[in-house]
Amino acid sequence: MVLMVPLPWVVLAALATLGAQSTTPIEWVPASFPARQAYARFTSEFESGDVVVASWPGCRLGEPAIARVIDAATGTSAPCNAGGEPWFESVTTGQQALDRLTMPPLALDLETAIERLKGVLVGPDGSRTCLIIGFTPAGLADRLRAVAWIRNVLLHMAEPDPDAIHLAGPVIDNVTVDAASDESLRVYGGPAAVLVFALTWLALRSFRYAMVVFVLSLGCVGLSFASLAAWGDRMNPVLIVMPLLVLTLGVAGGIHLVNYLVDAYQQGPARGAAWRAVKVAWLPCSLSAGTTALGLASLVMSDLEPIRVFGFHAAIGVLGTVVVLFLVLPGIFARWPIRQRVAGSSRRTPAAPVAGWVTRWAGLIVPAAVAALAVAALGIPGIRTSVGIDTLFTPSSRVIRDYAWLEHEIGPLVPVEVVVRYAADTEARPAERLDIAREIGEALETLQPVKGVASAALLLPELPDSSPAVTAVRKVVVARRLEAALARLTDMHLIRQQEGEQLWRVTARTSALAGLDFGDFLETVRQVVEPIVTLHGGAGRGITVNYTGAMPLIDAIQRTLLRDLFVSFLSACGVISLVTMAVERGVLAGMIAMVPNMFPILLLFGLLGWTHAALDIGSVMTASVALGMAVDGTFHFLTFFRHSLRDKPSAEGRPDRIAAVHAAFEHAAGPLVQSSLVCGIGILAFAPSPFAPTRHFAWMLSLLVCAALAGDLVVLPALLTTRAGRWFRPSRSA
Repeated sequence: MVLMVPLPWVVLAALATLGAQSTTPIEWVPASFPARQAYARFTSEFESGDVVVASWPGCRLGEPAIARVIDAATGTSAPCNAGGEPWFESVTTGQQALDRLTMPPLALDLETAIERLKGVLVGPDGSRTCLIIGFTPAGLADRLRAVAWIRNVLLHMAEPDPDAIHLAGPVIDNVTVDAASDESLRVYGGPAAVLVFALTWLALRSFRYAMVVFVLSLGCVGLSFASLAAWGDRMNPVLIVMPLLVLTLGVAGGIHLVNYLVDAYQQGPARGAAWRAVKVAWLPCSLSAGTTALGLASLVMSDLEPIRVFGFHAAIGVLGTVVVLFLVLPGIFARWPIRQRVAGSSRRTPAAPVAGWVTRWAGLIVPAAVAALAVAALGIPGIRTSVGIDTLFTPSSRVIRDYAWLEHEIGPLVPVEVVVRYAADTEARPAERLDIAREIGEALETLQPVKGVASAALLLPELPDSSPAVTAVRKVVVARRLEAALARLTDMHLIRQQEGEQLWRVTARTSALAGLDFGDFLETVRQVVEPIVTLHGGAGRGITVNYTGAMPLIDAIQRTLLRDLFVSFLSACGVISLVTMAVERGVLAGMIAMVPNMFPILLLFGLLGWTHAALDIGSVMTASVALGMAVDGTFHFLTFFRHSLRDKPSAEGRPDRIAAVHAAFEHAAGPLVQSSLVCGIGILAFAPSPFAPTRHFAWMLSLLVCAALAGDLVVLPALLTTRAGRWFRPSRSA
């Protein structure tokens, strides 16, 4: 009844958190993150990187519908938020750029101008074009409605077929991620909860206790959301899996606690059974929840907000489950024990044959496991991460099909921005600056991934063949004309005049779907650009260069993901190892107990490293989470193992480790299998999710839970049977 008092507040906090708009990928890193600072500086100097690229089959140069869409988006009746702030900053089209190139002061001929714009704003056919709609902060904050407005306007003014409208760009990525994560929770959350309850009922064979354990665990899910609201953290796509994870972990803890209660009831008088169970169960259950919370809390060390927020609030929910279960379950059991289950002794699993097989072949199991771990560990350096759009969705998804259409019909969509900065006192004259922009553009065009380059060199007319002196004079004239027309050309976002310096921008475009290693490509870009800048004097003449844009930011996030994987896992491993050593009262015993816990993580991640499969933000979190979960089974198994060493010594008075392994199997194998099924199958309910991080988190965590079960019921008892088992001491007398 006391626990029900805060229930309305918890429910309201959960609903408010779920209803809030998710954070965008650029907000996943702190404002102090260097790549984010560079990107923010670039967007303030040139243009917003938050854009929507829109096109349709009839979107061609001269199409009247394009002008109508521009007027609707930027005219007097343009959409605004409740405060009157416009959603859209600007709309750029191929026709606008073509007009500026063919009109004075540049006056390029039409054919040359179209050729210059191919792969940037005009398609390979020289006719198809697109609209690039820049979002203001107000539009980005209301991006779901803003994107819906764009689709609606295009349907009414340009293309009546919804499937023929193709949208892409960072804003579309954000909206699609929001929609996919919301759909995952809405479509799969309910069935997943029903499945978890059914598995709990099947494991406990008691509807009453299944309902109690399920409801208490569900309340702790609400506790996680309440902590989200209390700390002021926002919803993000990764948090979609948090409710089901906390629910399954709570239910798994409830299954173990009920097992201890039943054991105490069966092995002694009914009176005081609950207290006897609590005396035995409080340590392994608390350690299980605590180590799982430690694994989750290790994610707080991440620089990425989704991972950090997920780890912190999921840890609070998991710790809440053990407190709530101990407050409620023993009292209920003292009044209404599971009599039918005890009388029938049907809860036991056929563990004896498995225990016999493990103890008989322990001499082969242990070296085979160690060899498998060694081979897997060699693959760890091959692990790579990705947050690209092509790794977030399946090739058949709408957003990927739109990207493929736009890149085929217009050009590649991922920009790499090279910004050349000229100090106010630089000796580089306008003609030389134009030459540098042209040379950098030509160098970038030689790179295989680059399919289009835009710079001020686009504005340079074709110069007829003549003597070098005449050509130089003509370049000077063109450069002076460009400089004189700078105020009129700022809307092309190629040159900017800032206080104390002038900026010239060169943009190389690459495919979003090519599976490009952004880190390697950026290094290649630096290798071809730096010699050009150095040749023209570099910093000594007041010429510097910056590399920014979406691609460097994505690369920085990917590197952070990889660092987070190792830092969080190693920190969790270190802390949990110390806890295990303290509980097992020995350094060697603690290290041996960690072997079956490291087994599933190293095995799966080593395999992924060997295959060079890209890990996304959902996959990276599973290592620390799985480590904390794997230790749960180890503690429960070792609890019964050490109790048996104390209570059932051999005829010579020494601990009988083989008999203790059989006793641990008899008491712990059933609950371990049941709790693993609840966690593994329960979280697998998210496997069909269209959002790849959610899907990969479900699959990988489910596989890790299965591998952890094998570690606890095969590798651990095999180790205990060998000479390594002599380092484990019997439990202290009651």
